[in-house]
Amino acid sequence: MRRLQLTRAPRHRLLALLLPLVAACSGGDDADPGAPPAPLTQLAQDELPDSVAIAEPASAIGRLEVVEDLSEQVADRLLTFSDKLRRRDFTAAGVFLSPDFAGEALAGLAVAETTELPLGARATRYDAGSAPIVGRVDFLEGLRELMGPWARVETVLWKVKGAEFESGRGGYGKLKLYVHAIGQQPGGGAVSVAAWGYARAVRESGLYVLDRFDLDSLEVSERGGSMFTDVATAVGVAHTGVRFGQEGNTSYAFNGAASADLNGDGLWDLFVPSDGRNFLYLSRGDGTFSEEAEARGVAQPDAGTGAVFADFDNDGDADLLVGQTGWYDEETAPQGRALQLYVNDGEGRFTERGAEFGLADLRFAAYTLTVLDHDGDGWLDVFVCGYGRLEVEHNNSWIEATNGAPNGLLENQSGQGFVDVAGDLGMRGTSWSYASAAADFDQDGDVDLYVANDYGTNQLWRSRGDGSFEDVATALGVDDIGNGMGVAWGDLTSNGRLDLYVSNMSSTAGNRILARLGDELDPETHALLKKLAAGNSIFLQGADGTFERRPKDAGGLNGSWAWSPAICDLDLDGFLDVYLANGFVTGDQPFDT
Repeated sequence: MRRLQLTRAPRHRLLALLLPLVAACSGGDDADPGAPPAPLTQLAQDELPDSVAIAEPASAIGRLEVVEDLSEQVADRLLTFSDKLRRRDFTAAGVFLSPDFAGEALAGLAVAETTELPLGARATRYDAGSAPIVGRVDFLEGLRELMGPWARVETVLWKVKGAEFESGRGGYGKLKLYVHAIGQQPGGGAVSVAAWGYARAVRESGLYVLDRFDLDSLEVSERGGSMFTDVATAVGVAHTGVRFGQEGNTSYAFNGAASADLNGDGLWDLFVPSDGRNFLYLSRGDGTFSEEAEARGVAQPDAGTGAVFADFDNDGDADLLVGQTGWYDEETAPQGRALQLYVNDGEGRFTERGAEFGLADLRFAAYTLTVLDHDGDGWLDVFVCGYGRLEVEHNNSWIEATNGAPNGLLENQSGQGFVDVAGDLGMRGTSWSYASAAADFDQDGDVDLYVANDYGTNQLWRSRGDGSFEDVATALGVDDIGNGMGVAWGDLTSNGRLDLYVSNMSSTAGNRILARLGDELDPETHALLKKLAAGNSIFLQGADGTFERRPKDAGGLNGSWAWSPAICDLDLDGFLDVYLANGFVTGDQPFDT
């Protein structure tokens, strides 16, 4: 496949540039926050149109950068609109709709179909054709009717999925919108609203507002009782750091967690690396935890980039390996931090012995640590995903970056130390490797390894059975070019064969742009770029050992800024489910994504 090299600034840098602009836009909507809101007006009943269908712009703007700039202006306005709705401040939300607004309501529709789902859940699809056309006040009242009874509104998002703008002064924009709201019912059950529609955006007093809304579909999913409840604070494992973007926050992410029974009491304990210090939560046996990182010897050094528990010395208890960011200078002298190996004394107390195990002079920009016995000798080895140091050098390509940090394969020398054999086995590489997962996917008795790479194609290292590997990702159909951020193995079809879930980032703006470039790019390049913006992938393994990508309409793929997936049977129905961590910043604001 021909490779297209794109060498513009990476998304992390673009995000840093965009966040202040977003904040400025969101802060300029209310001139006097202390003044009482003006009463909302709307069209009289006899002034409402018979149809709110929105015509395509007769003379659409063709310049891509202009169209996308206008799209982002509208998208930012709708993020603030979404925040007002999440707060259920419907009066404040009204300023984002024109006084001349006319739209099809999201309440008062006829039911088209109700589907009963597992665990008492139910999905109700409504007949969009039965939606009444209402003015601004009544449209907001319909949203109040929809979300007002909820005990909690967790998120509301009006997302611009597509846009075309009429040229000239007074030109309007036709928007394709996805409307999504998630909340909690008074009884604790989850409820979500998903709608698609078209809207018209016009400028009033220099700002975009919506003056038409044409509903295309509406579905409400709900469950009578809660399936999961956030109890982190109640049980003692909650920790709140300095908010992203505020003074004192020196990183943009916490770095995962690791769990094991550390002291042999049959209960699962939890380790969390973090800035400033690490945290170790020991289970008390009554559902609560005590934080004992300092007492147990694992509070420092901080800022770990990932962690894993495993019995590296074969003495029957769980040791702890913590990744760190390290590198070599121009004279090949080790810089930064080496990985830390905390050896368990059998009672859940640890001593850092990385130097004794040969880790002191090894440096990795480590992001994920995957434990496997790669050579079948009975001693656990570790594959280290080497990412890169964005603060020093950005990725040199969106398609196939080659300036990432090297990977490592730490071969366990019978509990006497580790030796990095990645170079000897051809697995060192210079991709931006973010995550990996080991499993015997071909059921031949040895362990294979999948590596998800950011800014490039992934690898599936199939073991040859002698401790060496070959990359069969392309041959088996799982090279999955994109922004690989996570991977998990699991039998998703209950047929006895391991399938593959790979998390990638999706981009609404990217999909908007690519939709306009279909006639300007050759089909191969266009398909390649669409894949980069498409999001997650599910690969089902066939009887011949090759994999088939599930289509988007099969579901389970939309993760936006997707990170680590976990596969397990969450609802105990005998089928595996997927939990996916997503979002760049964890927060309650629509801008926190």
